[in-house]
Amino acid sequence: MPDGELTPLSGTISTPVDQHVGRRIRGKRRALGLSEENLAIELGVEAVRIAAYERAAERVPSDHLIRLGAILDVPVSYFFPANLSQPLLASA
Repeated sequence: MPDGELTPLSGTISTPVDQHVGRRIRGKRRALGLSEENLAIELGVEAVRIAAYERAAERVPSDHLIRLGAILDVPVSYFFPANLSQPLLASA
């Protein structure tokens, strides 16, 4: 998804940070052998929401990031780029 693209589900603008967070969620979920449905059940949402987060079609709310960290056994910082640069933040 190109930077600044309007996403179909939420009508919001997807940013590079949103895309990075989505890739990190998907990667960790897959590494743990969890399906979207299983992760959704643990998080208390529908599987379509997990898919939307992973595609950066919806921004992940902060409370969901905290819970995802606990479910996936990673700190919340795991989901974000290690070197949050000014240009990256400026587009967020």
